[in-house]
Amino acid sequence: MTKKIDRVFRDRRLSAEEIARGLEVRRKVQAEFPPTPSSGSSSGRLSQALKDAVRASDKSMYQIAQDAGVAQIVVSRFVSGKRDIRMATADKLAEVLGRGSR
Repeated sequence: MTKKIDRVFRDRRLSAEEIARGLEVRRKVQAEFPPTPSSGSSSGRLSQALKDAVRASDKSMYQIAQDAGVAQIVVSRFVSGKRDIRMATADKLAEVLGRGSR
């Protein structure tokens, strides 16, 4: 079952009270769910290890992508840092590069 979400457009500027209320809600949410630090995170190390493995491979990015069954542009943008990839894609790349679990 897919939930339908209607996009709502404002027909006026927010009042000062609405802005203040929105900022207060944001502050409370961030206090309850603080953002995770991005530097030094394990996923960053995992991504970097996978990027390094792609770069160090004797195969071209095109061949790695073909062997993994993903689009070459996905691999290229991931290695260049222009996009992230899903874990399923990372698993496929790791398997092709000989770093997957067996």
